[in-house]
Amino acid sequence: MSAHIFKWLLLAWLWAPAAFGQFGLFAVDGSAERPVPAVYDLGGLGPAETGAARFRIRNVSTSSATLSGLTVTGSGFKLASGLTLPAVLAPQAAVEFAVEFQAVDLGAYSAGLVSDGISVLLTAAVVPRLTYQDGAQTLGEGPVNFGAIERGSSLMRRIMVANLTPLPLIVPGIFVSGDDFALSGTAPNGTEVPAQQTVGFDIVFRPSVLGTRGGTLRIGDRAYALSGTGVDPSLPKPHLAVDFAKPLSAQQGAVSVTFDAPAKTGGTGAITLDFRPAVAGAKDSAIAFASGGRTAAFTVSAGDTQAHFGDRVSVAIQTGTTAGALVLTVELGGVTDQQIVAIDPAAVTITSALAVRTGGAIEIAVAGFDNTRSAGALTFTFFDVAGSTVSPGALRVDAAAVFAGYFATSDGGVFSLKAAFPVTGDASRITSVEVQLANSAGATKTSRIAF
Repeated sequence: MSAHIFKWLLLAWLWAPAAFGQFGLFAVDGSAERPVPAVYDLGGLGPAETGAARFRIRNVSTSSATLSGLTVTGSGFKLASGLTLPAVLAPQAAVEFAVEFQAVDLGAYSAGLVSDGISVLLTAAVVPRLTYQDGAQTLGEGPVNFGAIERGSSLMRRIMVANLTPLPLIVPGIFVSGDDFALSGTAPNGTEVPAQQTVGFDIVFRPSVLGTRGGTLRIGDRAYALSGTGVDPSLPKPHLAVDFAKPLSAQQGAVSVTFDAPAKTGGTGAITLDFRPAVAGAKDSAIAFASGGRTAAFTVSAGDTQAHFGDRVSVAIQTGTTAGALVLTVELGGVTDQQIVAIDPAAVTITSALAVRTGGAIEIAVAGFDNTRSAGALTFTFFDVAGSTVSPGALRVDAAAVFAGYFATSDGGVFSLKAAFPVTGDASRITSVEVQLANSAGATKTSRIAF
């Protein structure tokens, strides 16, 4: 008689018969429960296989009672889900717990389950069976889960057949069912596995549709669940490319989106443009995509290596007339990339300058833009027919307040100014003028404007 069998018989004598007082012990099977006898058998298992039993302790009396303790003692047995004790149970109230058994050596095993007024002998046996393993997990502890796999792709899992016993054992028939699961190659059906040796076989999961998929692996009299999820192929990772001849105000550039790999599926994405002005609160609606607005949508088709904006592979962008930072963000399939383009402060840009003589006055019109919105100092220098400076020389005007008032409500840094100078004497002797405008970034002077 082995030591395990002797221990079993000894514990059976110590714990038999089961004794119940205010509490009753019940085995749980689904929604049903049945009283537990003095000896409860978890059955025969292979080496390293896990057997489990669910139990319920119920207060079978007509008054509240305190459950103070619960123990399971015996090699291979353990409480898989314990209780918070002590616990007060109202009449007919119950608490649940589970006991697991796992061992490697062949033989019979037993353990004592003891609680308040309850004593039961738990038994189990490790019999000569092959053990089936998915990596470090013994099958039966949960489904063989293949995870999320792109539709049209496949994943293979290696299942090992381990003989953990001292005896040679024969592999029973192996079969896989389920629309998207199959054996890959030849299964080792009927193969003799020597003691402490292993053989293996492969299962492939190839989802044909989206969603959760299930199957079954049958090995002899054992059945194990297979699970996996079919998902749409993921969109490629986008990368922004921004092309400017020079990142200055009043320029146009191009923005494109390339992918880290050819697209496996189609989809849509977008580039968004955010502007962070150097002057707090400044607005500039001209900072936009040439297609309009600050969002540019694009499409992706299977096989594409770059995004398509209609029939083009890039979208034009305008930098406006305000210094600051253009923040471009592309989003595709939940993945983003970002580029920041700095538009630095610059001296005033003059786009046109005109002067005309009207009777006894000279009128000057200047148009341009100031991306700093800080223009103020104006200088006018007049010249005669000989090219000499007309007395009294350069005329300086402080227009800072006028510009500040204008830019406070302007959309962008574009401006136009007009100045009129009355002339005492012969105005026809004055033939040209130079205009200089200064801002916080520097000064800009026109060429001589003839009139």
